[in-house]
Amino acid sequence: MSENALTDALREQAVALHIKPKHYELALAEQAMRRANGRLMSIDEILHRNGFSSGVRDPTKGKNAANEDMTMQGLRLYVPSAAQAAMGLCLLELRDGVLHIAVGDRVDDADLLRISQSLARANHKVESVEIEPWDRAELARLMREQSEMAGDRLLRILAALSRDPDDAMLVEQAVHDILAEALQGRGSDIHLSLQEDDARCWIRYRIDGDLVYKHLVPHRVMAPLVTRIKTDAKMDAADRQHPQDGRLGFEWQGRMIDVRCAALPVAPSGEKLTLRLLDRENLRSFDELFLHTPLVAEKLRKAIHGHTKDGGLIVVSGPTGSGKSTTLYGIIQDIDRASRAVYSVEAPVEYDMPLVDQTSVTDNSTNTIADIIRALMRHDPDVIIVGEMRDGDTVEAALRATESGHVVITTVHSVDALHTLDRIDGFLSSAYRTSGLYILGHALVASLSQRLVKTVCPACHRTETALAVFGSEERCGEIGVAPDAPLALANGEGCDLCGHSGFLGRTLALEAMFPPEDQASRRAITEMMVSNVSSSIIDVPGTLYMPRRQSIVDLIRRNAIDANMGAAMLIEEAASTTHGRG
Repeated sequence: MSENALTDALREQAVALHIKPKHYELALAEQAMRRANGRLMSIDEILHRNGFSSGVRDPTKGKNAANEDMTMQGLRLYVPSAAQAAMGLCLLELRDGVLHIAVGDRVDDADLLRISQSLARANHKVESVEIEPWDRAELARLMREQSEMAGDRLLRILAALSRDPDDAMLVEQAVHDILAEALQGRGSDIHLSLQEDDARCWIRYRIDGDLVYKHLVPHRVMAPLVTRIKTDAKMDAADRQHPQDGRLGFEWQGRMIDVRCAALPVAPSGEKLTLRLLDRENLRSFDELFLHTPLVAEKLRKAIHGHTKDGGLIVVSGPTGSGKSTTLYGIIQDIDRASRAVYSVEAPVEYDMPLVDQTSVTDNSTNTIADIIRALMRHDPDVIIVGEMRDGDTVEAALRATESGHVVITTVHSVDALHTLDRIDGFLSSAYRTSGLYILGHALVASLSQRLVKTVCPACHRTETALAVFGSEERCGEIGVAPDAPLALANGEGCDLCGHSGFLGRTLALEAMFPPEDQASRRAITEMMVSNVSSSIIDVPGTLYMPRRQSIVDLIRRNAIDANMGAAMLIEEAASTTHGRG
């Protein structure tokens, strides 16, 4: 196929996948620039990188199967290396529904069935299997390489470092394997504690919201690890008396992971190092985030795709670690950044977002977030992203930006969608409160509040009838499930896929409030906020309110979360709602 014909085919594929022609033209320009600089990147990679597509396949390959294709690394998550070795085979890749398997002699049909069933439980369909005969020696070598997990190698390296902590190459490999092990285990953060007491020198990972104690190493091993990480992150490795921040890059599975590092002195004479792992590939798209709340998605899209200079405020709230930044970036990806000027002010910038002008504000910055927001008014913005509103100056600057006709999307720490308004009110100075609440009442487009809930492992969870879980038909009726409906329960023993925890990943439990758009209702809402009765806003005719209870019930019905955990959350939600409304 000629280059022109292939370009036309890709263009047709882009149109079929609802990719705007201007996005395609931007991707072509970027591809040409990268080619001129000696780097080849396909159109589909560029579209995906810029957030214009969730994955475009080569048109000669047929359907888009981005969610089904897996490499050798991904297949090991569902069929562990040890199981493959026991079967005498190695899974090479799953592409377009075809599973490629390397075998040295033969493979049993029963083993193929087990493999297909394991992948099917994780929603990866195997339509056919292609057997590739390999030389036994070569297959054994490949299987040894694939079974060499970072965690296994790390144990040996830490033991070697215990004998020779000054070996720079071992230290470098240990740091590499710590990062790799955390990523392989779905970790979001790494905690390293350096203390003179060997019993307190732990390497811990944050996995699915829980802190997991992983490796206990002596001080003489932890010290060079901390020094090496601080050096790579451009921090002063000798300074253990002051907090420091830094960043480093880590290449993993063919892509760069941004690692945000923070050092903190701790008593009595130690240091704490925390690493946040920022992987753009793990960012969820707008459609993924709001797949099961189409009305919320529709209202948000109307706000961010509305007429330029109409203004508006979208606030995402929740406690620390509830995924607010992930939701913020998901919303950003849905903005037409090819035709709208999008700016962000963050403290600091977490993910690099193409076609967004991002400003990072740190403790060492001479300008505050509020200073940057005010400065952006002279740069013709359409959308301003504010990483977090945490003080009165930032809140006032953000509200004035909405008053000037700009869309402002931000986050705030708050317990629910209604208390978000009280939280913003609490930031306002007495001199600005009336004006600020007037702007807030007229500019607020959406208040979202979210929690992250553990999802049950798709491979090992068990089911139980709703009647057995909730205890009575009346309770089943309240939740809206039939007594004989099968509900998911986490398997306490777990499996290799979920690390024997019974849970795999987390999902959103969302609460949303969209006030009516007519001016009379807006004036009524403003008066409620001024009178400190913002909880009554959901009673204003035209207000769209989706309580968190509705989201939790949906998760239970879809067998996404443990039913017992969901029932406990519903009780907690009912108690907090009664208290808040009272």
